[in-house]
Amino acid sequence: MGNSKGYDKGKVRLYLTSQPLWIILLLIICVAPAGFVYGQDSSSQDSITTPFRKGRWLSGLSGSLSSNTLKLSSNDELFSSNSYGLEIFTGIFFKDRWFSGVNILVLNTSGAGLVERESESLIIGPSVGYYFLKESYGSLYARVLPGYIRIREESFLEVDDQNFRQLAEGPGFVTRIRLGYSYVISRQIVLDVGVGTNFAWLDVSYQSDTLEVERREFVFSNATFFSFGFNVLLDEFFF
Repeated sequence: MGNSKGYDKGKVRLYLTSQPLWIILLLIICVAPAGFVYGQDSSSQDSITTPFRKGRWLSGLSGSLSSNTLKLSSNDELFSSNSYGLEIFTGIFFKDRWFSGVNILVLNTSGAGLVERESESLIIGPSVGYYFLKESYGSLYARVLPGYIRIREESFLEVDDQNFRQLAEGPGFVTRIRLGYSYVISRQIVLDVGVGTNFAWLDVSYQSDTLEVERREFVFSNATFFSFGFNVLLDEFFF
C-alpha cells in the first residue's frame, strides 16, 4: 500500500514536472508556423510598398530637350546646337526597384550661325535602371542606356552669296545617362521628369557640293538634356 502510494506520488510528481515542457513544445509548434507566415507577410508588405516591384511592366513615352556641343577630330572646331527628341520604351522589373527594358529614341537637331545644320538621329538599345526609394508615391531613379546610334545631317554654308550644301551620315555608339524622379498616380500612372547627358562616338562620312571626294571623320558628341514623360505600370504586358 505504502509503495503504491509512493508510486502514485512519484507519478503525480513526474506529470507535474513534465507538464510545462509539453506546454512549451506545444506553443513552439503552434507559434512557429504563425511566425513564419507573419515573416512572409511582412516581407511581402515590404515588397509591395513600392509600385516598382518585381514582375511589373513599365512602358512609356517621353520627350526631351537638349543642348549639344560637337567637336571634330581634324581641326578641334566646336559647334553648338539645340535638339528635341521623342522616346518610347518598355521593360520589366526583374527585381524590386531594378528595371530592364528596350528603348527607341529619335532626335532632331538644328543649329544656326556660320553653318546652318539640320540633323536626325536614331538611337536603339537596352536600358537598366534602379529606383532608390520604397515609397508608394514615387522614387528617385538612375538609368543607363548604351546603344547603337545613326545620324543623318544636312548643313549649309553661305560664302559670297553662294550656298554650299554638305551631307553627313554614319553610325556609332552612344551612352545615355539619366537621373530623374517618377511620381506615381493610382499605382499605375507615372509622371516622369529627369536630366541627363549623352556621349556619342561616331564614324561619319561627309559629301560636299564643292568636293567630289568623300571624306570621313571620327566625331565625338556630348549633349545634356531635360526629359519629361508619361508612363504606365502594368502587372502584365499589354498582350
